[in-house]
Amino acid sequence: MQNNDLRAELIRQFPAEVVEISDGKSESFYACPICSRPVSLGTEKCVCNQVLSWKNIHLTESARGGMRKAVLEFEVASDFVAGNCRKCPISYIGKDGTDNIYECPLNMRGNCSLKMS
Repeated sequence: MQNNDLRAELIRQFPAEVVEISDGKSESFYACPICSRPVSLGTEKCVCNQVLSWKNIHLTESARGGMRKAVLEFEVASDFVAGNCRKCPISYIGKDGTDNIYECPLNMRGNCSLKMS
């Protein structure tokens, strides 16, 4: 092990304050202050070997309000057009009072942003 690696390992033995990251809504999670990996409440050591302290949890706002871009790819019928919830394979039947309606699990009903290739 090189001197820099040994030094880094020794430094990680000193407790570092856990960070609470908020997504800008009501969701938040705890993270290692060194590698930013999520950690469970009360965890004594992160997978990066950093010893964690829970005395003063710092709150930080994650970039872009906690949102990241995800891409989901699936097949649709050849006559499918974006916004046609009845033919969309990921939509489901929900309730609107006593009526059944097609709902989008991605909350895009009326504003579908699916792209066809």
